[in-house]
Amino acid sequence: MNLLDETKGAISQSEHSTDDVRFVGSPRREAGNFPWSQAEKVLDVDYFDGYGGQEIVVDLVVVFTDGGFLRREEYDDSEWWEYEPPFRGPETQKPFRLVELTYSADSLEDINYPMEATEE
Repeated sequence: MNLLDETKGAISQSEHSTDDVRFVGSPRREAGNFPWSQAEKVLDVDYFDGYGGQEIVVDLVVVFTDGGFLRREEYDDSEWWEYEPPFRGPETQKPFRLVELTYSADSLEDINYPMEATEE
């Protein structure tokens, strides 16, 4: 698999173009990042994307100007790009009072549901 070709395909599939890329690199500032024009040279590598061993760094992201981004995913050492749309907050706000886990599957919704029934 060619990472540059795969990345261009994932950008297109996310309904963006390379003109929409803010940077390619790591979300950690100190790890480095490039504008698209410079990143193309770095991304132009061939790798094996099937099972056996991850070959592309795990913190590589393509960040778009609208706040969406592509991130690397892997399962059993098979790897690919996954698109994350821009974060949009909820239309309405709902109070909560607990943030500590009571068991491993807790979420805010699990531990604060139903808020209306317990409010005084």
